[in-house]
Amino acid sequence: MDDVTVIIPTISETVLTKDSIPDEVEVIIVREGTLNEARNIGVKAAETEKILLLDDDVRFSESFFWDVIDRIEPQKLVGMKDWNYDLVAGRLMGFTTGTWVAVGGFDERLRSHMGDTDFAIACDKRGFTIDRIPQSEIYHEGEPGALERTNAWDHAWRGLYLASKHPRYAWRLFRGMIGPALSGSA
Repeated sequence: MDDVTVIIPTISETVLTKDSIPDEVEVIIVREGTLNEARNIGVKAAETEKILLLDDDVRFSESFFWDVIDRIEPQKLVGMKDWNYDLVAGRLMGFTTGTWVAVGGFDERLRSHMGDTDFAIACDKRGFTIDRIPQSEIYHEGEPGALERTNAWDHAWRGLYLASKHPRYAWRLFRGMIGPALSGSA
C-alpha cells in the first residue's frame, strides 16, 4: 500500500496535513524554491509512480486518501475541483510521474501561482482524463488560496501568460478570472 509518494511543498513549520496521511506512506516535504519549483523538486525525488501533491493545511479521512490513490492512473489527473476554471487545484492533485513527464512538469516561470492551472490545462490538452473531486470533501484549515493573496495586476499577468501559452483555453481563463470579479465573489 506504499506505492505512492505524498509531496507537500511548504514554507510553514506546521504541516497539519501529515496527520491525515497513513504512516506507511512516504512523505516528502519540500521547503525550498517557489511553489512550482518545490513541486518539481518533490516529484523528481519520489521513488514511486503515483504522486499526490497536497497543501500543508488540509485534512481528510484515511478512506478518502486511499480512494484518491486508487483513482490515480497513467494519463489521468485527479484533484480537488478548482474555483474558476473547471479543472483541478494544487491543494490536492494526484498523477503519475509519467503524466508529469508528458506535460513537462510545473512551469517554474509562474513561480508560486497558477502552476496547478497550467499543469491541468497541459493534461487536458493531451486528452488526459481530469477527475474532479468536490471541494467539500477536503477540509482546509488555512488562509485563502494564492489568488486571493495576489494583486490584480499579478493575477492578470499570469492569466495572459497562460492564455498565450494555451490559446485554445484563453476564453476559459478569461471567464474564470473575470466572472468572480464581476459577481463580487473574488
